[in-house]
Amino acid sequence: MLAVFLLPLMACGPATDSGLENATISIVIPYRAGGGFDSAMRLFAPYFAREIGPGVTILPENMPGAGGRRGAALVFRSRPDGRVLGIYNLPGFVLPEVLGEKVDYDLRELSWIGRIEWQPYVLLVAANSGLQSLDDVRSASKVTFLSTGYGSSVLAASQISASRLQLADSDPVYLAGYAGTADCMVGLIRGDGNVALVPVSSAMKYIQSGDLRPLAVAGEESILKDVLTFKELGYPELAPLGVQRSIAGPPGMAPERLQQLRDAFDRAIADPDFVAAARKASLDLQPLDGAATSQEVADSFTFYESFKMNLGNPNAM
Repeated sequence: MLAVFLLPLMACGPATDSGLENATISIVIPYRAGGGFDSAMRLFAPYFAREIGPGVTILPENMPGAGGRRGAALVFRSRPDGRVLGIYNLPGFVLPEVLGEKVDYDLRELSWIGRIEWQPYVLLVAANSGLQSLDDVRSASKVTFLSTGYGSSVLAASQISASRLQLADSDPVYLAGYAGTADCMVGLIRGDGNVALVPVSSAMKYIQSGDLRPLAVAGEESILKDVLTFKELGYPELAPLGVQRSIAGPPGMAPERLQQLRDAFDRAIADPDFVAAARKASLDLQPLDGAATSQEVADSFTFYESFKMNLGNPNAM
């Protein structure tokens, strides 16, 4: 259904239409329905459509496959007229390029419209763990991180944290075969390992239930009561660890069309009704405008490339 809908829009070349009034805009969600990216985009879509122009309809379209790369590649190849956009996982889509994998897109060439969310990572231990602090983790004789697979942002964040916390002497182990962050946390509660690093939104219900205990959180300021940031604990280089949800269009979008979409995004993301709905849905709104989002993408490449030597495949070691 999606492929049929998008096929006429994927012709290459510049846009020739005069505007987006009464347009139907597809926003590709490169994951299955029901996840965080899907929920965020479907909540934002009607507010965004209203601000783009009269009669505009936005159709969020799920296109899972290849860890999200299928949908990302489709947007990249689409006609740059503003009628096909996508929501992107950063650094999820940055890492394959950094690791030298072949992908059919270049994030740095996309037409960035704005960022909806940024969610910091949190370092977790089981509630009954003897690890009470980062110093305890650093001095532990054995540290086992529970993580999703090679190339995932969770594993990359775990490996970067181990490097900055100087855990080499404890020869950290990465159990990197879990299907998702929920599986990692259940494994942590079960005792499969002793630490995990996941997005705060994924961890909240386990923290609130008392099953898991946070030791530190990324970001410039803590969003968790009585939990210090990595920066406050002496590791400022770990502050950028987080997951971003940002919207972009294909490369080569006409400047006036891109500005129209950026302006609409800025108005929609600040709409009090949307902000209230996002808060009710527990979205972590940390918006950026299009120019700042583009710079954030460039900064993500710089950050993860600086740690490239730490991002090996633990299953191949």
